[in-house]
Amino acid sequence: MTKCVEILSVGTELLLGEIVNSDAAFIAGEIAKLGFLSYCQGVVGDNAQRLEESVSHALSRSDILIITGGLGPTCDDITKSVTADFFGLEMHEEQSVKQDIENYFKDIGRNMTANNLLQALVPEGAVIFKNRWGTAPGLAVTGKPRGAAEEKTAILLPGPPKELEPMFTNEVIPYLKRFSDQTIYSLNLHLYGIGESAAEDILRPIMDSGENPTVAPYAAEYEVRIRITAKGETEEICREMCRKTAEEIRKTEAGKYIYAESEPEENPSDTIVLHLMNLLREKKMMIGTAESCTAGMISSRIADIPGSSDVLAGGIVSYSNEVKKNVLGVAADTLERCGAVSEECAEQMARGALEALGCDIAVSVTGIAGPGGGTEKKPVGTVCFGVADKNGAETKTMHFGSLSDRGKIRRLTTAAAMMTAVRRIKGTEI
Repeated sequence: MTKCVEILSVGTELLLGEIVNSDAAFIAGEIAKLGFLSYCQGVVGDNAQRLEESVSHALSRSDILIITGGLGPTCDDITKSVTADFFGLEMHEEQSVKQDIENYFKDIGRNMTANNLLQALVPEGAVIFKNRWGTAPGLAVTGKPRGAAEEKTAILLPGPPKELEPMFTNEVIPYLKRFSDQTIYSLNLHLYGIGESAAEDILRPIMDSGENPTVAPYAAEYEVRIRITAKGETEEICREMCRKTAEEIRKTEAGKYIYAESEPEENPSDTIVLHLMNLLREKKMMIGTAESCTAGMISSRIADIPGSSDVLAGGIVSYSNEVKKNVLGVAADTLERCGAVSEECAEQMARGALEALGCDIAVSVTGIAGPGGGTEKKPVGTVCFGVADKNGAETKTMHFGSLSDRGKIRRLTTAAAMMTAVRRIKGTEI
């Protein structure tokens, strides 16, 4: 039977929003890969009574509870004592942990205060996860906690991500594998040009056809991701199940919007730029940009990825009309007749960048990011795009809406510019 795992994060600073709870997100992703069920997560402050209540609720519905934080040497670090008491376990000083703590301070050249040795106290019978990145060891205790009829397991981990993440990867995952005989694998399909509700409407028959694999749409800022998740005995089996479902989705009306695939460990916000860069490398092409409303954001997003010098020739930020004329060669007559935010201007910007940067393909953007500057004919959120290569140039206009904030309009424009380049390279309608 598949075990259910719950995550409980301890720390008043989390409740106050002083720090982002990246621990829970990291652990959730890792336990999903191991094939565990997970239905709830919680956050509780540094209060013994509320922590005990949270532990009790979690273990009443889950088999394994992973608790993060509250293992430090100060008076508000109560996770270990509360958990030990709830399981009815005595605490004792573990000599190997004490030695590790003393060695840690010796290695970093700092004096150890007496309260640090509180971290050497461990519950009776606990499995100890060595901390090579700090002083608080991780712990796992198994037994019948107060009021429980069955055995439960609590895993206690330090809060700092630089300690928790390597400890979880190197120590906790091998420990957890004894509780799971299945694995989970997910495949993401990335769709551009369709909304979440429209994608769901098309894919509803597949979504309703069964529970394994599951299919679910997720709306991102500029795209829709379809996550296919399979559970099975091995990753290879799960991969094949996801692959078959992906092919089924590609045959639907939604298939024409799919531009890339990715796996969960990949950063989904990088998918569109990675897809563009891979295409450029495949075609042995260099890209250049001419940017008005995005002010270099397109070339910056490409440059964020290691190895971008293979595909990025350069970029020209052309906010003023003078730069558009003098650097990109936009005709004064075009600016006077059509305005800077026009497809005519965008086309000349793209052609100018192609020549000035000596690249194989150039993309341009000029628009009104707001909050001011809009008119009845050209409201805030109007953006004109141009793309040029040796075979000529194309243009289009998109409207991102005046309700979007300035930053969002610029991000949407950046993504659309990259997709414009992708479609030009592929020879499809931009």
